[in-house]
Amino acid sequence: MDKIANNIMDKFISKLNNEENKKKINEEILNPIFKEFSNKIYPYVSLIFLMYILNLILVIIILTLILKKK
Repeated sequence: MDKIANNIMDKFISKLNNEENKKKINEEILNPIFKEFSNKIYPYVSLIFLMYILNLILVIIILTLILKKK
C-alpha cells in the first residue's frame, strides 16, 4: 500500500513540476483566487488606512492644542 501511495505522489509531484502545468495552475487557479480576494478586501484595507490617517491627524491636533495651552 505504501508503494502505491508513494508512486502516486511521485507522479503527482512530477506533473506539478512541469512548466506548462505550473502556468495553468497559476493562471487558472491562483490568479483568479488572488484577484477575487483583493477585490473583496480592498474596501476594508482602504477604510482602515483612512481611519489611521484621521486618527493621526487628530492626535497631532490635540498635541498642538495641549502644547499651545501651556
